[in-house]
This record gives sequence, C-alpha cells and structure tokens, in this order.
Amino acid sequence: MGAASLFLVSYRFQASLIHVNEAQRVRNLYQVFLNDIEIKKNMALSLATLVAQNPEVAEALAREDRDRLIRLLHPAYQTLERDFGVRQFHFHLPPATSFLRFHALHQFGERMESYRHTINQARETGVGVGGIERGVLGLSLRSVAPVFYRGRQVGTVEFGLSLEKPLLDEFKKNYAAEIVLYLPNGNDPQVFAATVDQPLLAKELFSRLLASGETVFQPETLRERKVAAIVGPLRDFSGKIIGVVKISVDRGPTLALLNRYALLALGLGLLGLAVSIFFVWFISVIFTRRIDEVVRGAEEIAAGRRDFRLPVKSEDELGVMKRSLNQMLASLEESQDRLRDYAQNLEVMVDQRTRSLKESEKTYRTLVENVPLIVYMVMPDGQALFLNRSVEQMIGVSPQHLSGPHGHWVGHLHPDDQTQVVALRAEALRERKELHTEYRMVHLDGHLVYCIDHAVPVFNEERDFIRMDGIVIDVTVQKELQEKNLQTQELETLGQISTRLAHELRNPLMSIGGMARRLSKSLEASDPQAEKGRLILEQVQKLEKILNTMLAFIEPQAIRLQPCNLNQVVTRAVEGLQTKFQGNGIAVKTKLDQNLGLIPLDEALFVTALKHLLENAWHRMGQKGELELSTHKNGGVVQVILTYQVTYISADDIEHYFYPFTVDYSSVKDSWADADLLDVSIPKVVIHKHGGVIHVSKEDDQRIKLTISLPRV
Repeated sequence: MGAASLFLVSYRFQASLIHVNEAQRVRNLYQVFLNDIEIKKNMALSLATLVAQNPEVAEALAREDRDRLIRLLHPAYQTLERDFGVRQFHFHLPPATSFLRFHALHQFGERMESYRHTINQARETGVGVGGIERGVLGLSLRSVAPVFYRGRQVGTVEFGLSLEKPLLDEFKKNYAAEIVLYLPNGNDPQVFAATVDQPLLAKELFSRLLASGETVFQPETLRERKVAAIVGPLRDFSGKIIGVVKISVDRGPTLALLNRYALLALGLGLLGLAVSIFFVWFISVIFTRRIDEVVRGAEEIAAGRRDFRLPVKSEDELGVMKRSLNQMLASLEESQDRLRDYAQNLEVMVDQRTRSLKESEKTYRTLVENVPLIVYMVMPDGQALFLNRSVEQMIGVSPQHLSGPHGHWVGHLHPDDQTQVVALRAEALRERKELHTEYRMVHLDGHLVYCIDHAVPVFNEERDFIRMDGIVIDVTVQKELQEKNLQTQELETLGQISTRLAHELRNPLMSIGGMARRLSKSLEASDPQAEKGRLILEQVQKLEKILNTMLAFIEPQAIRLQPCNLNQVVTRAVEGLQTKFQGNGIAVKTKLDQNLGLIPLDEALFVTALKHLLENAWHRMGQKGELELSTHKNGGVVQVILTYQVTYISADDIEHYFYPFTVDYSSVKDSWADADLLDVSIPKVVIHKHGGVIHVSKEDDQRIKLTISLPRV
C-alpha cells in the first residue's frame, strides 16, 4: 500500500508539475509575442522620429515638395521594405490628409482623420505614438511622429509593419509554436492570420475574452495531436481590445517523458516492496524468539512484581534491554519510597502552584489588555483566537468583532493594502515564518491609521506549529511627522530659489518700470507710440505683481499663537466670502465637529489663509457648485477637509497644486484688495508655520480633496 501510494502521489505530482510548466511556457510565449509587437512598434517609432527630425525632410514637407521627399527617402524605403518588412512609409498633412505614400506613390490626397486615430493623437499631442491600428491596407503595426519646421508642426510621418502571416511564420520559426489571430466579424470570431488551420474559437469564449481581457490556458487536441494552448487579448495602440491571439505548442514530448518516469517509478516501487517484505520476514524469524523473553519480563513488571531480575546472557541490544529493565526495577523500588514521602506534601505543593499560576495569569492578562498596541493570536487556519482591547482604541471596533475568520480583519484594511497583507500573512502561516510588514487601516470614523505588524510563529514541545502571536503598533504620528519634515525641506529649498530669483529680477524690473513710466508721461495721448508705451507699462506692472507675490511667499510669517476654537475660525472665513460666493452661484456646506476643543492658532492669519484656499477652489471649479468644508479629530491632530468638484484635474495638476501662478484669475476684479494673494503657496506656508501639514489628493478625475492637519497642543 505504501509503495502504491508513493507511486500514485509521485505520478500525480509529476503530471501537475508538467501541467504547470506547460501553462507557464505558453504564457511566456504569449508575452513574448506581445513583446515582439512592442519591439517592432518601438523600431517603427524610432524610424518615424528619426525621419521627422531630419531638417531636409521637415523643410520639404513644409513646402509640400513631394518630388524632393521621394529623392531623399525612396531608396531608404526600398531597403527597409526588402530587408526589414516595413510595409508602409507615409507622410500626412494636417489634419490627417495623405500626402505621400512610398508604398503607393500615386495614391494621395485622402482625408483620414475620421479613422486614423494615431495620426490625430500625434498631431494633437505633438509626440510620437505607435501600436496596432486598422488602415486602408488592413490591420498593421503603425508608428506616427509629428514633423516640426521652425517651431511649427507641418505634418506627420508614419511607418507601418504587417501583422499578417509572414510575421506569424517568423514567430513560429523562432519559438516552435503555432499562432492564430482572430478578429471580430459582428459577434463571431474570424481568422485574420494564422500559421496553421484550426477550428474557430467558441463564440462564448471569444466574446468573454473581448469583454474581460483575461488569458485562458487550455489543453486540447489539434489534428490528433495533443497541444497546450493559451488564448489572450490583442490590444490596439490605445489599449482597446480589438482581437484575440491563440498560441499552441505540442505536448507529445512532454507526455512521453511523463510515461517514461511513471514506468520507472512503478518498477522502483515493486522492487522496494519485495525488499521490504523480505526484510520484515527476516527480522521476525531471527529476533522474535529472544524478544519473547523480554516481553514476559515486561508483563511481570506490569503485573506489579518487583522481586525478580531478568538474566543477562549477551551484550547485544537485547542484553542491554534486559539490563535496563533490571535497573528500572531497582529505580521503581526507590521511586515507590519517594512517592510515599511526596504524597504527604503533594496537596500543599499543588495549592501553592495553583495560586502562583493564577497570579501569573492575572498579571499577564492585565499587561496584555492595557498595553498601548494590539496584541493578537492567529491559528494556523487563519482564525483570530485572541485580541486585546487596544484594537477598539486604534480602529474603533471591539475585539469580539474581529475574532474569527481572517476576513473580519481584512475588511478594515485600506483597499490598496489588502492584497499585499493577505498574501504576506498567508505566506507566514503556510511557511511558519516571522511576519513583519507595514500597512494602513481604516478607523471606524473613516481616518487612516498607519500600522507596523510583527508576528512570530509559536511551536509546541514536539515542534508542531500551533499559532502565530503578534502585535500591531500605531505609527500614524511618526508618518505625519515624516511627511511634515519632507514638506519643510521642500519649502526651504523653494525659499532659497525664490529669494535668489527675486534678487535677480528686482533691479532690472525697477529700471524697466521707471523708463516705461517716463516714456508714457513724455508722449501725448494722440502719439501712436503712446499705445506701445502703455503696453510696456502694463507688462512691467504684471511682473511687479508676480515679484510682490514671490516676496510675500518667502517673507517670514510672524505668527502669534493663542488658544482658539477652530470651528469659529472656519465659520468666520466662510462668512467673509458668503456675499461674494452667493453672487456667483457658489454654496459652502459645512460639517463641524463640536468636540474639537481649543487649539493654538493665529486667528487672523489662519482666517486669511482659509479664505485664499476657498477662493482658489472656486476659481478651479470654473462653474457653479458646492464647496464642502468639515472638521474632525484624527488621533493627535485636528483636521480641516475641503472637497469640491472640477471639470477635470490630472495627476500633474495635483503634483503642482501648490505652485504659484497655476490658476488663471482673469475673472478676479481689480477692486479686490487681496486679489494678488490668491495663490495657495502662501496659505501652505501659514499652515506650516502653525506646525501643520496640508495635503491634496483627488477622489476621482473631477473631485479634489484638501486635508489640513494641525496639532492639538
């Protein structure tokens, strides 16, 4: 039975291992195919960029000199077509009009902006773009680069490579794999190109792959040959799924190797079984007779006899065993005497030990329940066996709520950290090793708690794994201090740059401004040159305004901190803008926590900073709408949160949110006294002077969230 079981387990293991390797192999081939497409796309884009940056080519395209372009590039195209498989070499005029096709010299003038999206994207963005796209000649791998002449975009140039059978035959030759490209024909799959005739994909599988973008591994039979196949999506230049790729490799050599190992394992198993049977029979015959004497002596001992001794006739293993039994008999007699003495004091010793254990348990439980960090125990199956009361202080839920399956704990992790933490904990339990990781948890009231989790495996005396004991430490304050230090360093560097820039600009700006004012005063109003002088003066005044803002930003802000009610400060800032906002269709919705207490603030300076942030938010909105302003406590800090809707904001806008002059205030009236201080860089300095931190993020592409964190003491 043991040999048969070993054979079956070994065979199944080998089959499973081979199956996994086959799946990995075809997945690697699928990725290699995608990488080949990416490499060819980059090659075509490199050619397009190289041609676009040729001054003679750019000048000829700008002058629309088709003959000159042919003389310059047609020999190169013939070489690329013959030796490197370049199928298309095409120039376009804005917006996307065919100007010169080297692969069809007499075919031009076609307007393609309705279906050639790579050309449109390259023209609109000013940078090269490449990928799979459908054109006049069918599905191709195309790369388009814009052509600039004297700082003006004069057109685009395109290189294209075929995706048809020659490309697939090259892949088959290099990797010994069959490949088929399927494109949709209505709702049905249609073969676009293939290295071998195969039945069409099932309509349900084809539709599912087009919709989900997943990859599917499936062993199958092709022309009476067993093959391993993978089916995955084919994407165009924009990432959209336009078809399906199927790659197949022959399983014949692999299955033959598996059968060979199965026969070898079966033979070894039968041989081992025969040797085992013979060995057991030999041991039984030779040693059983002498063992009977020892067994009878052991039975006498079990019956309670202590007055006999076993005869020792040899020094082999059985002789040593008899001598040991004789020593055990002598030891048992001595132990009986000691037991009689010990029994008299046993009750007292048990009572003392019980009290000691109870006191130790009470001390341990008191320590664990009151330590300012989460203490937990997790069983090998992931069940949480114990959590102390600190979990309620850290994330706002009771220990009983988190006890049980690991999924209860996972539900309180930050969504971005859940996958990693679950994988690390599963790995630690599976491999019985130490766990040390950092992640974020979400408090019941919504704020984030940064944690360090450290757990160690616990084994019993037989070295069996019985559980994981761990602790979770709240490091939110340390994270916030680290972020604050980084922001302080950024502000220090920005201040040094701004000071140097202001110093370099002030003297020439004052000279230009003085000369412009004198020139304006010396000219009559009817003089044609007066208008030019006025324009120069306006631009100088604009530069002076920028310089004043820079100086205001780097000027040290003296603050006088006094205990203040943050809710009253927020209300005062909102009321100061109420009339202005109502007249422009803007509403401010506030949600203030009434349990904040007093915090140290320079009330007047902080009100001004909040007003600037609100006005900046209004101008970023660019439309009527609602600003949401709230306050609440988060551990050792108090937070002010401002959220509002915008038409669109990118990741780059978020990164440069606090840069000066990033918002167009052309709608701000000159009569507003503080119109030149609306840039949020100055309020950021004010908040840092209060020992706080301001952070901006986006909840989606149309919603901005500003979080101001201030120390409570």
